[in-house]
Amino acid sequence: MLGGRRRVNDAANQAYAAWDAQDWDRAAILLADLLDVAASEGIDDRSGRKELAGWVFDLALAHKLRRDWPAARETGRRAAELAGADEGEPAWWNLGIAATALHDWPLARECWTRYGVDVPPGDGPPDGDLGQTPVRLHTSDGGAEVVWCRRVDPARARVLSVPLAGSGRRWGEVVLHDGVPHGTRVVNGAEWPVFDEIELWQPSDVAVQSVQVRVAAEADLDALQELADSAEVAIERWDTVTQVCRACSEGLLDQTARHEHGPDTPGGGFGRFRVGVAADRARTDRLLAAWVAAEPARRGAGEPETVA
Repeated sequence: MLGGRRRVNDAANQAYAAWDAQDWDRAAILLADLLDVAASEGIDDRSGRKELAGWVFDLALAHKLRRDWPAARETGRRAAELAGADEGEPAWWNLGIAATALHDWPLARECWTRYGVDVPPGDGPPDGDLGQTPVRLHTSDGGAEVVWCRRVDPARARVLSVPLAGSGRRWGEVVLHDGVPHGTRVVNGAEWPVFDEIELWQPSDVAVQSVQVRVAAEADLDALQELADSAEVAIERWDTVTQVCRACSEGLLDQTARHEHGPDTPGGGFGRFRVGVAADRARTDRLLAAWVAAEPARRGAGEPETVA
């Protein structure tokens, strides 16, 4: 008996050494080995359910971190069964993410319901409106950008911002995001949790244009925004976007407080600003032409450049 327990402990130590090193491939292999050793030593649902549940949960999580969604779904089912039916059980949430990644809507709906989330009736994607939230996207240069999104279900969100030039990302993308917040943003006194993107779930076919505009006053920028809204075109004033260090991005950043980070695009006052437009070139040209024509002495626009 003692020898058997020692084998289990040795297998657990090896598995969690790989876990602590964030070597998810090796951790998944060693956790699977641990479960085999535990089974051979008689640790099952009856004799060691709580211990077993923790190991299976971690194996499912390792598969999630590896983005091996079929394995995450298979192991996640077992983790959820071991965890029980209590609302708020994390095993159901992780299984819901795997099911969503695989477009397994019956399972995803079951997971969200068991977790305690109300989902719209139906058989397909549980598309709804769970409100806006900031999400940290992975950019093409290996960095990250926090953008505003609208959550359509517990694990998916549609990008509402126009991501910065050079990010390789687009307005209108749907991203799969994690359920545990990683940092916050404070806007107008309200604190918002920031969720991390797991992966791009659905690309956007809407291009992003970068254009420099000339204005005489804030009212000209407001007019551009109003014209874009009426044309159902998303625009973003990139001069107001602030690049922050990783510590601030993943911690608490109050956008109204003084901070050492500067704007992404140099500027200030009125004159020239860089704007991102979520539209193809032809539609962008029409929007800018109409805006300039209304006040040609006050406004101007450079040549749009497709950046994503």
